[in-house]
Amino acid sequence: MPEPSADSLDETPQVTSDRKSVGSKSLMMRTTRYILWLLVVVTLLVVIRTGPDKKADQNELVATRKLVIEQPGVELVPRPVNDFSLIERSGKPVTKKDLLGKPWVVNFIFTSCAMSCPANTKAMMELSHACKDLDVRFVTISVDPERDTPERLTQYAEVYQADPEQWLFLTGDKDKIFDLIRYSFLQIIEEKKGKDRLFGYEFAHTDRVMHIDSQGVVAGQYLSTDPKEMAILKRVLAGKMEAPEENLFLVPKDLPQTAPDKNESPAEPSQEKKSPQSQPAKLVDVPVQAEDSQVAVPDWLTRLPAINALLNGCATLLLMFGYMLIRAGKRDAHKKVMLTAFATSVVFLGFYLLYHFGLRHYTGESSKKFPDIGMIRQIYLSILFSHIILAITVPFLAIRTIYLGLAGKWEKHRTMAQVTFPIWLYVSITGVIIYVLLYQVAGA
Repeated sequence: MPEPSADSLDETPQVTSDRKSVGSKSLMMRTTRYILWLLVVVTLLVVIRTGPDKKADQNELVATRKLVIEQPGVELVPRPVNDFSLIERSGKPVTKKDLLGKPWVVNFIFTSCAMSCPANTKAMMELSHACKDLDVRFVTISVDPERDTPERLTQYAEVYQADPEQWLFLTGDKDKIFDLIRYSFLQIIEEKKGKDRLFGYEFAHTDRVMHIDSQGVVAGQYLSTDPKEMAILKRVLAGKMEAPEENLFLVPKDLPQTAPDKNESPAEPSQEKKSPQSQPAKLVDVPVQAEDSQVAVPDWLTRLPAINALLNGCATLLLMFGYMLIRAGKRDAHKKVMLTAFATSVVFLGFYLLYHFGLRHYTGESSKKFPDIGMIRQIYLSILFSHIILAITVPFLAIRTIYLGLAGKWEKHRTMAQVTFPIWLYVSITGVIIYVLLYQVAGA
C-alpha cells in the first residue's frame, strides 16, 4: 500500500478546515432562511387575521355599547349643540350656524397624542372616504388649541387626506372647547397637570364620535375605535338603517345645557338648585374605555421602553463586533465582547419584565396596544410575533453556546453559534424596530 506523499499530508488539515468553514456557513445560512420563512408565515397569518371584517358592514351587526341615563319619571330628550365659534385650519371662523342644513360627524383629538388619536382620526378618514358622495360634513376639534394652530392642523389634515370642503379641523379658545365637549356632547375631557403631564399624554378625552343632524341636535354617538360601530354609523349616514337604540343620545330634559358657575361642580349643582322634582341625572352603564381615560404612569416607567430599545441596540452592535472579531481569529476579544452582549441582554430582560409588570400594576394592561392605522399595524404585528417566538429560544441557545465556548469544546461551540447568532441578532434588531414603530411611528 503506497504511503501518502508529504504534499497530501500538508493539504489535509487545510481541506478539513475549509470543509468545516463551508459547513458552518451553510448552517448559518439555513438558520437565516428559517428565520425569514418564519417571518413570511407569521406575516401571512397576521394579514389573514387582521383583514377587514366583511360582516361588520352587513345587517348582522352586533349590539354596541350603551349610554343609559336613568332616573324614574324623567323625560328623555335629544340634546341640541350649543352655539359656538371656532377657527378652521384655513383661518376662517366656523359657527354652529355654518354647519346647519346637513348632518355632520365630530370627533376630538390633539395632534401630539401618543395614545388613540391616530386610530380615532384614521376611523374618521375611512368614514369620510366612504361617505364622499353623501351630503355630510366631518368636523375634528382639537382639545389642545394652544399647540394645534391652524397651520399645524393643516399639516395634520394633509396626512389623513382630508378634503377641506367636507372635513373641517377646528381650534379656538380652550375653555370654550372644553365646555362644548362637556355640556353639548357630555363627553370626557381633562387636561393633565404637574407630574402627570407627559408629552403625548397631556389630555384625557373621549374616543367617541358624535353624529349631529341637520338641525344641530345630537343624533347618536359611536366609538371610533370599534370598527363595527363605525360601520353602523356609515349605514346610518347613508340612510340604509336607523340609528340603533344603543347608539341614540337621549338625556334628561332638565339636564343643564351650559356650564355652572365657577363655584359649582359640573356634576354637582348647588344645593339651592336641587329639589325633589329636579334631581341631577344619574349616568349609569357608561363604559370606561382605556382610550377615554389615561391613567397616570410614573415617569421612570414611561422611560423604560426607550432604555430597553437602547439595550437592544447595544446588544446588536456587540453581536456584530463579536462576529467580526472571531472571523479575524481574535478569540479572547471575541469572548469578552460576546459575554458583554449576553450581560446586556440579561439587563434588557430584567427591565422588560419590570416595565410590563409595572404597566399592568398602574393601568391594568400589561402592554401598550398598537393603534389600527392601516398596513403599518400589520407590519408591526408580523415583526412582533416573529420576535416573540424567537426571543423565547435566545436564553437557552445563548447559555448553551457560551457554556460550550467556556468549556473549550470549540467544534460544538462553533456549530451551536451558527444557529444562535442569527436568531440572537434578529431578536436584538427587531427589538429596536418594535420600539420605533410602537412609540415613535404610532405615537406620532
